[in-house]
Amino acid sequence: MLEIALFTISRGSVYALVAVGFVLVFSVGGVLNLAHGSLFMLGGYFTYLFHEHVFGGRWLLLAIALAVAATCTVAALLYAVLLHRRLQSGSYVMVMSLSVALFIEQCLRACLGATSTGVPALLPGSQVLLGVRLLKLEMLLFPLAAALLAALWVFLHHTALGKSIIAVAQNRQGALLVGMDASAVVGATVVLSAALAAFAGAVVAPAIILVPTIWSYWLVKAFAIAILGGLGSLPGAVMAAFVLSFAEVVTTFALSDQFADLVALLVIVLVLILRPSGLVAVRSL
Repeated sequence: MLEIALFTISRGSVYALVAVGFVLVFSVGGVLNLAHGSLFMLGGYFTYLFHEHVFGGRWLLLAIALAVAATCTVAALLYAVLLHRRLQSGSYVMVMSLSVALFIEQCLRACLGATSTGVPALLPGSQVLLGVRLLKLEMLLFPLAAALLAALWVFLHHTALGKSIIAVAQNRQGALLVGMDASAVVGATVVLSAALAAFAGAVVAPAIILVPTIWSYWLVKAFAIAILGGLGSLPGAVMAAFVLSFAEVVTTFALSDQFADLVALLVIVLVLILRPSGLVAVRSL
């Protein structure tokens, strides 16, 4: 049981970082960004490119920082060039963001090939914790996620931009009436969500198979968590991330990894049928 708990915490920490950004954009912009999984993937790929090809296998922390910045730049361009003028059309945003995700996949496939890419871990090796052997990287995930999510909460509630994000999420028309630039706020939110996803991708890349198609896997995870937690609720997304993680880990131990990958899809179907509002029915940031 202890082994299940430890693996649930490490996996759920990554899920929370990815899903919170996805939910944040939906809360503020009211749209589903289907390129969100690609932002996670780009975090890993940019880390690889900077670390291996720019810095010659050195300065991993700097490579991660630049990878996050590069991914945020991609997200900003995606919003400014393709999305912001027709943000009110949910179908347009979903089709366009999905097209961008597929385009990024094909670019990576053409430039780097379809095989997996290796990225070194921030903390290499493994460690026995309470009788359970874990990668040191896995032990690092929860404190990193907790620190980032706490920083996000402070940012949203104690900075001018953060309060603007909350205001637009709660009442877009009211925010416009008091002179807020809602479009700029949504753009800032897209970049912020990209930073969370890219950081998660950069840190987790050593422990996963980094291939050009992996974006769809993480998009499904983010979507399932958003549905389970309640679209528009950041606390619900964090809670749902660990619930989904627990369900997958238990399924892995009881059956196999192949069945665990079906859990997210099953969650989407069951929640939409039985409780469409999710675990937390009230929108909250």
